[in-house]
Amino acid sequence: MKTVQSLSIYLRIIVVSLFVALLGLAPRPHAAARFLENAGQSITSGDLLTASEALAGAAEYFPWRYELNLAAGRYAIQAGDPKQAIQYFERPGVISHLSYDDMVLLGDAYTQSGDPFMAEAIWKRVTGSNGSSLANERLAKLYLQRKDYPLAITELQTLLTQNPADIPLYYQIGSIYAVTDPSKALPFLIQAAEIDPNNGTHAQTLHDKIRTASLFDEPSYTLLIAGRQLADWGEWELAAEAFQNATLLRPEYADAWAFLGEARQQLSLLEANPVSAAGLPELEQALQIDPKSPLANTFMGLYLERQDDYSQAYTYIERAIAASPDDPFLQSELGNILAKMGDLPAAQSAYEAAIQLTQQDPLFYRLLAEFALQNQIQTREIALPAARQAISLDPANASSLDVMAQVMLTLEDYHSAERFAQKALHADPGFTAAYLHLGMAYVYLQEPDLARQWLQQAETANPDSWIATQAKRMLEYYFP
Repeated sequence: MKTVQSLSIYLRIIVVSLFVALLGLAPRPHAAARFLENAGQSITSGDLLTASEALAGAAEYFPWRYELNLAAGRYAIQAGDPKQAIQYFERPGVISHLSYDDMVLLGDAYTQSGDPFMAEAIWKRVTGSNGSSLANERLAKLYLQRKDYPLAITELQTLLTQNPADIPLYYQIGSIYAVTDPSKALPFLIQAAEIDPNNGTHAQTLHDKIRTASLFDEPSYTLLIAGRQLADWGEWELAAEAFQNATLLRPEYADAWAFLGEARQQLSLLEANPVSAAGLPELEQALQIDPKSPLANTFMGLYLERQDDYSQAYTYIERAIAASPDDPFLQSELGNILAKMGDLPAAQSAYEAAIQLTQQDPLFYRLLAEFALQNQIQTREIALPAARQAISLDPANASSLDVMAQVMLTLEDYHSAERFAQKALHADPGFTAAYLHLGMAYVYLQEPDLARQWLQQAETANPDSWIATQAKRMLEYYFP
């Protein structure tokens, strides 16, 4: 796409040539001249929509000057008016002069207007003429949105052939093959691991997981392992594809159905729909296949917890614990549900049971401390020693340091809260919860400038998070 500056220069050339043509030769030269003058002024001021309309107006007087409509269409796209762009690009005598890049823009306009199938046809025509890698990029994106992974891979591999130095493509192709045909993923992932510093660690990990799982010669299991790894990284769409393909290969695979149910629930949560029934049929299928499956019972418990049905969630988590009694994560989840049910002594016992199962993991001490803080019980007796132990096991863990900052805020030791929040940020400068708690410490230490600074950072770092919401409330209360 031409830049605004280059189009502005191009427009000036058109204006000069047209003024020459207008010297007494056109039927209404002054009206056309005004359109062109208005277009130039609008471009200078950055009003691209008006510039687009003015150029199209001038083109009405000179229909043979197709470049006016082309410029109008380009500006209309930039200004966010795709329907007008389509109109200008498709005027008689104009469409035959579209460059490959203009045809890509025409496809963009159709996509933005809600007609992706027309866009697909246009982009296919461009790629069929070997005209523009931009068209391959658009098609790949379109197919990924449709979850048509075979067609997406075809376009991505074409792009890789056109530009072998586009390093991230190796990981992207490898990750898609990982959930559709894992054996084909290995060469792309190992290539990405060797040459891509941004995705190298993920590529190596995913490569190793697939290679190890494939030793069992059970394709559905390999897909499950690939999906689990992608789910750990929050790549739920690809994970769901892997789990679904695993169920297609092996319909009686209870764990694959359970993971598929959780993946669909997570995708629903990403759409801010916590009470959705997404994933429930898959979880029910998993339990029908294996009623004692720890995974199926766990994910059903999590599903019911999200629906605020805590008594039923408790039942399923208890069943999962009966099948897998040495899992500390299940014990901590039981504690979470019991706390929501209001049985705080039983919840505390569950968190302490999780610690007993894995005494060297700071996570479970941290969860016990957070439980006491959230429920405002025995901060000094429960939360403080638990936070100390978490830090003792991992002194540089930002989460543990921030939990201690929260403990100190609750105990009204604001200087210590400041110190631990600063340590958390030293360990991880992007740990946004510490922004909030450092800002709170400065509020109570009566340091308004520092308080406002850190609370504003907490609000803007991740605007959709609970941290931002709480920071906003404090800013409104203390700094109206």
